Amino acid sequence: MNKKGENIYIYLLLKLMLAFGTLLLTQAMFYICNTRIFHVDGFREWMGILYGNIVFGLATIGTFLAPFSIMMLLPLKARWKRWYRAIAEVLYILPVLLILVPRGANMAYYQYTYRLLSDEIFSYLGISGQMDSLVPHFAVDYWYAWVVPLCIFILFVIFDCRIRLNPLGMRRRYLGNDLLCMGIGLVLLWFMARGGFGHFLQPADAAHYCQPKNTALVSNDGYNIFRTMFTPDLEEVKYYTESELAGIYEPVYDGRSSGNMAAADSAVYKGRNVVMIVVESLGQEFMGCYNTQPNAETRTPFLDSLARYCTVYDGRSNGKKSIEGITAINTSIPNLMSIPLTNSKYGGNNITGLPAVLKRHGYTTAFYHGSYNGVMDFDKTCARIGFDEYLGMNEYNADPMARAEDYDGVWGVFDEPFLQYTVKRIGTYREPFFAEVFTVTSHHPFPIPESHKGEFAEGSHPILKCVEYMDYSLRRFFEEAQKQPWYDSTIFIITGDHSGHGLTPEYNDYDGWYRIPMMVFDPQRPEGRRVNKIVQQIDLFPTLVDWLGIEGERFVCFGQSVAHGGPGWQVYYGNGYHVLVSDNPQTGKHDITVIMGDCISGRAENVGFLRAVIQQYNDRIINNKLTIQ
Repeated sequence: MNKKGENIYIYLLLKLMLAFGTLLLTQAMFYICNTRIFHVDGFREWMGILYGNIVFGLATIGTFLAPFSIMMLLPLKARWKRWYRAIAEVLYILPVLLILVPRGANMAYYQYTYRLLSDEIFSYLGISGQMDSLVPHFAVDYWYAWVVPLCIFILFVIFDCRIRLNPLGMRRRYLGNDLLCMGIGLVLLWFMARGGFGHFLQPADAAHYCQPKNTALVSNDGYNIFRTMFTPDLEEVKYYTESELAGIYEPVYDGRSSGNMAAADSAVYKGRNVVMIVVESLGQEFMGCYNTQPNAETRTPFLDSLARYCTVYDGRSNGKKSIEGITAINTSIPNLMSIPLTNSKYGGNNITGLPAVLKRHGYTTAFYHGSYNGVMDFDKTCARIGFDEYLGMNEYNADPMARAEDYDGVWGVFDEPFLQYTVKRIGTYREPFFAEVFTVTSHHPFPIPESHKGEFAEGSHPILKCVEYMDYSLRRFFEEAQKQPWYDSTIFIITGDHSGHGLTPEYNDYDGWYRIPMMVFDPQRPEGRRVNKIVQQIDLFPTLVDWLGIEGERFVCFGQSVAHGGPGWQVYYGNGYHVLVSDNPQTGKHDITVIMGDCISGRAENVGFLRAVIQQYNDRIINNKLTIQ
């Protein structure tokens, strides 16, 4: 393409077409980098995705290149001046970069969150990790996330340089034609930016072109960031009247309902200590006790052996980020919006935490995190929800057992030494106590200590060796815990903050993305049993209150206690859509319900229940009603 001429409108059209083609190429490369995550059902859905890319692509180009386009449409003679076009060129290239960079970043990051980037990224970057030490690892391990966009940008610049505008000749300028073309151009630009002739294009509209789980192939990160900057985190919805809503779903734990509990589960652990181990990125996919089919690979030999003496549930997370999982576990509040609650403008809302309830009943409470203090504001969150103390890398480094080689170089303390530190510290507490420990090693860049290099097989993904190291670290933890006087009077809960990477098709769908372990071990009753019931992270709070025999408490609680009968269910928020995964006793399988805007699928009763959950969630968070007055 080597176009010269005096026609400013052909020049503008060619520039917009180049930007549009660049965006489509970036979309294609995003899919190639994340092929294992997406499952497109045939030719018809592919055509929908293609058409959706045209709609969202034009809206993106119309929005991001509006300043450039307006400059070139204004009927000014200066449009043919070099200084004027230099300014316009900045307003052309910079927006294209703003489209390419986040899309490139999500070529790597999407496998962790299954969501497009939103305006949350501006607050999240500052609390997510030591970026100066992480950037080199990302640049090497996810080289394609910057090499591919860079190559695309170079091609873009090469073709852009070939679109030229000659100086205006001596011929007469036709102001009337310029005014007419400006009017037509502005109208077309307006309809491009709004996404057609209907309402302004919303991220949720991507579900009109494909299944909600594939909408990341239709929209793009740059557009999503722009749109979420000017929309509220949550909007009130009114599916039901207040009386109707209370009859469908009321997220309140009331101890008076304890009469519905099975006798075998009511207060079965009354007065016992609790140690909850939350493992970074531990999904069912890596565990033999959850994958019993022949030739299934396991990276958790210790946990598999421990499972024979545990109650094992079908565990589910309520988010794909650590900050979402830890909040769900300790407050029974899932994350049903694009930004974590603690990072949103509602982060200061009053909430009731599990540790605060336990403290009122004589428990000593502590949160152990192997990362550095301040990461994701966990220390502040723990203080708000009632933990007596937060022990992170600062506290570990002040302990005599700390060694320089215990630091992984990026996130914090390796699992083995930190879990040994936890065992030692727990022994100093007055009983009963509640201690929650959150590990760090099974996280990108997936390091393991030099002293263990070569002991754990690499496998198809680097996380696998870290999971195996984590399993070894848990073995060492329990070996030491067995020697402690508090061991027999303690129940142990093992779960994950969120699932791993979805390396197989079974774990790359609505019913697989959020599957984590949920194991309960009681040294006094080492009787293994498998309970084929969904237990999500937000169920842990009310479950422990029931199991520990705590009475007289009433609090907002979006989960349900496993001590009560009835099917299990899980709720989560994906890429602009809400999902309900629920047990179906009649079929023995799971029902999937999805709501994304006006695109709805699922059984009518499940759709009604999910709508009630969404309405309660939005209303209580927007109006600061997360506590019982």
